[in-house]
Formats: sequence, structure tokens, C-alpha cells
Amino acid sequence: MFARPLPVSFAFFLSLAAPAAAQPVSTPAEQTQTQQLNQNITDANRAADAKKAENNALYQQQQARYQEQLTVYKAGQKNYQERAAIYLAARDRYIAGHAQYQRATWPARYQQSLIVDTNDLLGARVRTSNGRTVGQVAEIALLDGRVDALRVTLDNRRGDVWVDSGDLRFDADKKVVMTNLNRRDLYIMTQETY
Repeated sequence: MFARPLPVSFAFFLSLAAPAAAQPVSTPAEQTQTQQLNQNITDANRAADAKKAENNALYQQQQARYQEQLTVYKAGQKNYQERAAIYLAARDRYIAGHAQYQRATWPARYQQSLIVDTNDLLGARVRTSNGRTVGQVAEIALLDGRVDALRVTLDNRRGDVWVDSGDLRFDADKKVVMTNLNRRDLYIMTQETY
């Protein structure tokens, strides 16, 4: 039969393991150095956390500023679109209303005399195609560097009216702006609002 193993005391194993488990004792200088290293790591972690918090706060401020600017931009876009719609509707009404005015046929000498140069326009007298003086040029509206319309101050304090360049010609010899609109229609145009 089998032989029974001899009992080994637990104390024997402990005595064998004791020297291996023993920890070396640090010197005071090593302990101070370890504490200093631990403190440096703690300080570095605190500084990194503080920098991260500062960066996060700065990011949140920038994000809030961006959201404010975005809100202002969207409000401006909405306002612009509303104003553009109002302008386009007024322009369409103006074009429709302007089409009803009576226009005289241009005399042959003015057929091609479009307004190109603006040097002599301000203050120039404005006449109808039949030669009657109706006012003088007070302002010039340019589009892409070309005359788009003139604001004419009518005589006898009748008011101001904008006349499209298509209804205007410039007599360079006499330095006079001619319009094919008649005087009555010009007076009516001063009362229109868009």
C-alpha cells in the first residue's frame, strides 16, 4: 500500500518564504526623493487639470460667442430676405405702374444718344422730347458703372422723381438731359410711393 506523506509544518514554509518576502528598507534620502517625485506628479496633474479647465472655459466662451453671432447672422439673413421680398414686390409694382405712362417717340437725333458719361449730368437741365424744361438732375444711380437712373428735381417745387435710363437721352451739344416721358406723367410719378 501507499505510504502516507509526512506532515510538514506550516511554520517551515513560512520560514522559507520570509527572506524572499522581506522588503528592503528605504533610506530617508530615498523616501524624500520618492515623496518629491510623487509631489511633482501630483503638481503636474493639478496643472494639467487646471489648464484643461481653463481651455474648456475658453472653449465654452467661444462657443457662446459663436452662437450669439450665428443668431445675429440668422436674424440679419431673415431681415434681408424680408426686405428683398418687399423690394422685389415694390419693383414689380413700379415696373407695372411705370409701363402705363405715355412716352413720346424719340426724335431721330436722340435715338442712340444713351447716357454714358456722368461728368456733365449733375445739375443738368431736364427737358421733355418736345423741348419743355421740367427740372434738373439731382442724383445719379449707377449700376455696374453705368447710369441706371437719374433723380430729377422738378420745377415749381413739384418734388423729385427717379427716371430710368431707358427714358433718358443726353444732348451733349447743349448739355441737356432729354426724357420721352411727358410732364404730366412726371408729376404723377412724384406722388407714387413703394
